[in-house]
Amino acid sequence: MALVIFLALLSHDEKVVSADLRVDGDRVQLRLHVGMERISKGVQLPAEPIELTELQLERAKADVAAYVLSRTTLTVDGAGPRLELVSLEPRFEKFLATGEEFIASVVATFQAPVRASTSIGFSYDAFVEYPGSKVLVTAAWGAGKRTYVRMGPDPLEIRGSDLDPTAWQTAGEFLLWGMHHIFIGFDHIAFLLALLLGASKVGEMVKIVTSFTVAHSLTLLLAATGVIRMNPRITEALIAASIVYVAAENYVLRNGGYRWILTFGFGLVHGLGFSEVLRERLGEVRSIALPVVSFNVGVEFGQLAILAVAFPLLAWIRRTEASRAWTLRIGSAAIL
Repeated sequence: MALVIFLALLSHDEKVVSADLRVDGDRVQLRLHVGMERISKGVQLPAEPIELTELQLERAKADVAAYVLSRTTLTVDGAGPRLELVSLEPRFEKFLATGEEFIASVVATFQAPVRASTSIGFSYDAFVEYPGSKVLVTAAWGAGKRTYVRMGPDPLEIRGSDLDPTAWQTAGEFLLWGMHHIFIGFDHIAFLLALLLGASKVGEMVKIVTSFTVAHSLTLLLAATGVIRMNPRITEALIAASIVYVAAENYVLRNGGYRWILTFGFGLVHGLGFSEVLRERLGEVRSIALPVVSFNVGVEFGQLAILAVAFPLLAWIRRTEASRAWTLRIGSAAIL
């Protein structure tokens, strides 16, 4: 039985939940495709998921629909409409070993009335059953259609105009997202601050920031377009190692003039880290050139904003040689 379950799971990816969201006239329809193994974690089914019959699923339909709905958040113009179950249909797959069919997943269809709505909010909390889950959302509104990728309960706000965005809208969206990512990217901020603590002149900082920008822009573009790829676990470990190295080197640093070369190498690794975040969103757009460039510009604006605040503050604190020494030691220790 254990082997059968293993082979069954190989044929269905429980890490992914897919959703079709359609706004049509005066109603919104939501179709959720959810794996039975995922559902079994929240519903007491009459049999093991791979042994479940259509009749047993029909009897458990109300509980299954209620559980799927409990993981779902749908708002229309900020208010939560009452979603009604339209249907709950089984989806079959075959055992790799025997070719026999089993119920691998269900498609639950809900609908709710809408009145001249301007925005739809949606999220599905897929992290509850499987950490690291993805939600693939296909949204259709009038003639517009677009696919979104969300990690777990990450909310999605949709407007009709968003489904067929202009170039300016795409550029603005990814630019703001790039800024947002650097502001919440504490590892990248720690790396910049560690470099900033070791820089004694404005010229050194300019060369460091420029080399970091060129390096991560290069790998961001290559990785986002699929030319190069690295395991995210390795990338994150290397980013952490770069932070540790720079913070530790601050204690023995005598001349930071060469650091822009070192930063270029580390910047290549940080670019791979940026690309892992960006790659998920590139599936939402038709062309990748504009989003990649806009995202990168947003990252640079975010970095400049951080440096614009941090550099003058550090310059004021490090007015004397003594204050510079203890600021370097304490700040590097915290980052390390």
